[in-house]
Amino acid sequence: MDVLFLHVPKFNNHYKPIGEYSFILFPPMGLLGLADCLRQNGRSTEIIHLGVERQKQGEIDLERILSERNPDIVGLDLHWHFQAYDVIEVAKRIKRIRPDIAVLLGGFTATVFAEEILKSYECVDFVIRGESEVPILDLHRQYCSERAYDCVANLAYRSGGTVRLNPISYLADERMLNSLSFTDFTLLKDYPLFVESFSRYMNIPSLSEAMQRRIFRNRKGYPVFLGRGCPHACDYCGGGRESHIHINSRTRLSLRSVEAVAASLEDIQRFGFDFVFLSYDPLPCTRAEQFYLALFEQVKKRGLSLAFEIERWQLPTRKFIQAVRDTLPKGSMISLTLNSSSERVRKKNGLFFFSNQSVEECLAMMDEEGVDCLLFFAIGLPFETAEDLEETARYQKYLRSRFKRVKLMTFVIEIEPGSRLNDHPDSFEAKLHRSTFADYYHYHSLPSQNHFLESGYDRKDCPKPGEVAEAFCTQFCPRAKVRGVLAPLMCNMMSLIWRSGIIHLADRILQPQSSRTPHGVPALAPLPRGSRIPIPDGDVLAPEAASPSGAGARFRHSDSAPQPVEPPLVKISTKEDLMNRT
Repeated sequence: MDVLFLHVPKFNNHYKPIGEYSFILFPPMGLLGLADCLRQNGRSTEIIHLGVERQKQGEIDLERILSERNPDIVGLDLHWHFQAYDVIEVAKRIKRIRPDIAVLLGGFTATVFAEEILKSYECVDFVIRGESEVPILDLHRQYCSERAYDCVANLAYRSGGTVRLNPISYLADERMLNSLSFTDFTLLKDYPLFVESFSRYMNIPSLSEAMQRRIFRNRKGYPVFLGRGCPHACDYCGGGRESHIHINSRTRLSLRSVEAVAASLEDIQRFGFDFVFLSYDPLPCTRAEQFYLALFEQVKKRGLSLAFEIERWQLPTRKFIQAVRDTLPKGSMISLTLNSSSERVRKKNGLFFFSNQSVEECLAMMDEEGVDCLLFFAIGLPFETAEDLEETARYQKYLRSRFKRVKLMTFVIEIEPGSRLNDHPDSFEAKLHRSTFADYYHYHSLPSQNHFLESGYDRKDCPKPGEVAEAFCTQFCPRAKVRGVLAPLMCNMMSLIWRSGIIHLADRILQPQSSRTPHGVPALAPLPRGSRIPIPDGDVLAPEAASPSGAGARFRHSDSAPQPVEPPLVKISTKEDLMNRT
């Protein structure tokens, strides 16, 4: 095989009512497109989801996987910082089994920390910074021939003991994005099991699929890839306008056509999903509504039955709301993000897109037109006072009482690499708990950490992280139906019920043995808090310190050796261009 992709979820997580679970179940949306690009250009490739592999086989046997496929390159997506520990541990295991195989990382987090990763972890051979369609083709060709890596756009690698960072000169345009399939799940090994058991936020290996859907009431959903780039500058977001410029050298939007997106929707339904997320809304309101209304007509024309969650970053018009009601299948909704009830806090964090009054007018329209709304809030923002937290809790209570079709969700903001908050903490009067890749690696090696409640920074004259966590548990928890002191009591009671084994006993009684886990593989036993979920090959992997050159230091471009001559800007963007090039 030419290139094998492994998606590594974050296996070690703790959430008090249920104990251990895994998440980052969705691979990055671009991964299927990248595999399709390789296949269209004559490369053999496959994606293996290690969570799916563990659930089907009962273990992750990397030695068998590598022996059966014998790939030239193994690509590991490291898009979200939550994956930092698990991805590096899998890379180490690959090198112990097959040191001749090249290990490649890609994704936002890998891009931000490319130099530090290559200096600190010998198990990683390459990092593609930014976008990857052409670079991965060029990398594979060079790896299998003269190995002149200085001509591969966006590539970071080691040469003579020195880390080299080639310029980020490749960006995909609309022609490239429209020529690729981002929803051909035949490229994903055991995709039916992924659709059935991993198309949601979290997975609890010790419970049957049926029980998990009873508990969490999840539908089988998947996000639709609409394009790349962002015009907005939300300060806490690692994927905003400035982050795209800094991380990917992307200064403009590249959007897929209505026809290409509609084809993806058909694929998603055909492969067994029943719900779809449209969580990308970068266009000005008028242009955005033109795009969505044309897409809705395609949905109706193609007879799709998928329910939709459509995230809007600007408030929708009545015409748009009516189109959602009249065109989209039952169960569809519009999601909006307010973040804080304080307009002052929103303005200071680059989050002020509309006023509270405008939101209320929009919610009233949705009530009138019979369309559901999911409204998101965030706590733990810079410049947020204790009074702001209390006011947000009161405002949420007011919204619930006034509007009958709105549901509220609240999250604790966590520091993201590449965000303005991460890169310029002094501007936000913030002190970061972690800033290097080594910090993230060690933080995510601790299974008892509850990322739901960890912001990753302290704020001047603002509630401490522990106080924010307490506010979340008492005032904003999406699972608890009560507020105040009763909320943590309910959480403790749920935890006791879980640890008693009653839920697992009920699961065994309600589900036939043959259906408790797919393909009859026995479910994994629940682990006590603080235990590690075995990955991979059943090994219990302990944290391994980064090399002295990488621990505790932020590596800068200027720390490296003189850079190689810049390759010319890659202008290839279509399937035909790629075929000619390769």
